Amino acid sequence: MSKADTMTREAPRATGSAARLLRVLEAVVDADGPVTVRALARSLAMSPSTTHRLLNTLRGEGYLRYLEDRQAYGVGPELHRVAARVASQLGPVALARDVAQEAAEEFDETILFGLHLPHLAAMSFEVRADGQKKLMYHIEMHRPASLVWGASGRAILAHLSEADFARAYAAEGPSPARGERLPGRRTLKQDLETVREQGFAISHGQKLPDARGIAAPVFGPDGVVGSLCLTSPRQRLADRDAAKIARRIAEHAARLSHQLGAPG
Repeated sequence: MSKADTMTREAPRATGSAARLLRVLEAVVDADGPVTVRALARSLAMSPSTTHRLLNTLRGEGYLRYLEDRQAYGVGPELHRVAARVASQLGPVALARDVAQEAAEEFDETILFGLHLPHLAAMSFEVRADGQKKLMYHIEMHRPASLVWGASGRAILAHLSEADFARAYAAEGPSPARGERLPGRRTLKQDLETVREQGFAISHGQKLPDARGIAAPVFGPDGVVGSLCLTSPRQRLADRDAAKIARRIAEHAARLSHQLGAPG
């Protein structure tokens, strides 16, 4: 062992305010779901008042969010954004870039890879590859988005457990595109059964007005990790061509799943 390694192993942990903030952040990230002030204070051997102050500092910066109904703290949007930037260099996101680019060149349209975010009951577009045909609408990247609305979300939701389905459904409201009412649980489950049977999802104007989404699930060793989605204005592709394109998107998604070590 080198001297540098020995010094690193033996160096005492810092005790300043910045170090305490990091420990609080680490504890929330490592917790199995939202955590209360009292539980966090106990695990970190801090006073509840100090813990509460540090939590609110992180909440104010967007790194944590407060869940009123549970009186607990969980991961916030800014922490997700930072983590997404790191994750973009690793795992599914890195491998998805080449597959998305090939699909974009094949269809001359925009291809997105959406990463499943289990802790937020959401997904996030982490990879974008564009063809020559430009989009007239804006797609938010690296931000939590719906699992219930849009083909990209439903391709993931169709392969989640009942508990994860319930969490995603409970977190949803009207369609972000047109304000369409949330479908009943039975109706949505029937739609998801169709998605599982055919291996892809197709949506029209659910997340963005006048946009069509054609998406297929992407799997890893332990289940669904995201979706590969072609998005374009609805009028640019004939409805009769959507299913044929969807089967090709599913083939690209299956190849990415194989690269990620998915069984089968």
